[in-house]
Amino acid sequence: MLDGRGDGSRRTTARRPSLTVTISCIFLLGLPMIGGAAGQDAGPLTRKVLFTSDPPGAAIWTIEGRTLTCTDAVTPGAVELKFHGENDIQKVRLRRFGYRSENVEVKWTDEKVSTTLNAEPMSFFIGDDEPLELKQLNDGVKEEFERTILADAAALRCVPLELEFVVVGKDSETGEPELAIVISLDRSFGGSAFRVASHAGTRDERRQKTAQVALDGGIAELLMRLRLIAAHFPALKIVQVSCLYSSIEAYLDTESRLVATPQQTPVQRSQNVYDPLTGNYHTQMQMVMETRTVLQRVETTEVEDRAVEKALTFVIPAAKIPDTTDKRVMSEAALAAGKVILKSMGN
Repeated sequence: MLDGRGDGSRRTTARRPSLTVTISCIFLLGLPMIGGAAGQDAGPLTRKVLFTSDPPGAAIWTIEGRTLTCTDAVTPGAVELKFHGENDIQKVRLRRFGYRSENVEVKWTDEKVSTTLNAEPMSFFIGDDEPLELKQLNDGVKEEFERTILADAAALRCVPLELEFVVVGKDSETGEPELAIVISLDRSFGGSAFRVASHAGTRDERRQKTAQVALDGGIAELLMRLRLIAAHFPALKIVQVSCLYSSIEAYLDTESRLVATPQQTPVQRSQNVYDPLTGNYHTQMQMVMETRTVLQRVETTEVEDRAVEKALTFVIPAAKIPDTTDKRVMSEAALAAGKVILKSMGN
């Protein structure tokens, strides 16, 4: 193409590239703003709560589902709790041996929580018809029990068990005076080791292993304190500790029932047939299938888990309880010098 300048030169005209500008607008919904401005997720809420009880000295246990954790604090004392929101409610257990433990609910807004612990009223009950010597022994042991155990806030502080009752009576076999204490074990007592021991192969093995776990879990400590009481009363000849707890056991459940089953069997039947050629009747045998109902006994066996209440009992001559603060020595003495009874309740 001529450019119009008259020099005959050719001018090439190039196409200009187009420019495209893309503007993207990104909206961040629900995300925290730069610099930690409003809307940032604060996460779990924590705060310290003061717990008091009457009487004081109760151990403070936190509860998470089925898990109980003994803290280092006793009432009056403060524990830091974690809340999953301002509407969350946390549960805490206040426990002191010799008193009924109490579960309390704590809200995010609570700064102080108070409760009253009730003593077991049935302890040291004795009938009016008992001999005077036994009544006097009962009164003396009761005072010593309150002084040695109930007045001591550190007694069995972090052991998950509850006192049911204490009695001074006579041994069922020898008739000698005995100090008998009944306690109930929490579900968390002994942990997985206690559950494993209760499923040992033979009865003797179950008794031995369950007793060992129980002693290690706090019963040895209880025996140490009971020895201090028995030492003041030579008339006490037997110390008995019964531990009540729930267990899950596998049972074989066999069901027997009658089942009606139809069966067909071939049967020969005779039939009189008329012969028109001879004008006579003759007998003809015919095979037919006959249906009969047959009753059969059918047995089915299934394995199912059942909850059973059990009692683990230690019976030890008071004179053979060693004067020791070593749990291992106390455990060995309880197994060697005493008698261990493991049975299901009601059997």
